[in-house]
Amino acid sequence: MNKQKRKWPILLLVLDLLGAIIAALGLIEYLDTGSLNAIILLAAGLFLMLPLILHILKLMPRKGIDNSKGEY
Repeated sequence: MNKQKRKWPILLLVLDLLGAIIAALGLIEYLDTGSLNAIILLAAGLFLMLPLILHILKLMPRKGIDNSKGEY
């Protein structure tokens, strides 16, 4: 029962939370006014959320790299 627990980087979690709040504000403002500032806020929020997504994808095991015998 020796399971390894992965600790999530706190900075990436804070960045993701901040990005989600900014994206939500941008979405609300876009639905309300439809302005360009809202689109910029939405894009900025999504870009702030990107590092955590890339970190999670990097942690995922890849198929075919360890057991590659030329078969798929």
